[in-house]
Amino acid sequence: MDYFERVLNPENWFAQSWQMFEAASVLWESLLEKEPILSERDTQRQSGSLKGALLLLGLAAENALKGAYVYKNAPDLSKERLSAKHFHEKAHDLNDVASRLGLSLKPDHSVLLERLSTSVQWSSKYKAPLKKSDLDGLIHGVKMGSTDLDAIENLIEDLQRQSGYSEENGWP
Repeated sequence: MDYFERVLNPENWFAQSWQMFEAASVLWESLLEKEPILSERDTQRQSGSLKGALLLLGLAAENALKGAYVYKNAPDLSKERLSAKHFHEKAHDLNDVASRLGLSLKPDHSVLLERLSTSVQWSSKYKAPLKKSDLDGLIHGVKMGSTDLDAIENLIEDLQRQSGYSEENGWP
């Protein structure tokens, strides 16, 4: 598969999305086992699992949103480079991609995408962002709930259908 097919085929974006979603689900399930915290290492494992699940869930949402956007609005690849600006002004801004898709999000879904954006941008990877203002803007915190997985799974399924996928026939 060449570069252009990898970028322009929504199926590729959604395959990546589902892979990230499944990995996030596995990490989330490990958190639900509620192993007793007996050491500092246990604390780090639990915190790392939460951050990993959030990061992967954010990447799942991002790939689905971008796959749907590529389906509606193919990027200019004439310079053999995919510009991040095709999808959003600020890197990994999931609400921006959703807005460009014309999605009408419920307030709680917008908050979820904001949390996941922050997670992918920095909060799951670093203790501090590059800019102080990004830390000041961390109003929703680093947290995850079981409904987050359901919401993103539904988002991926809806966007996939809107991008030409059908349960009966697969991808066109």
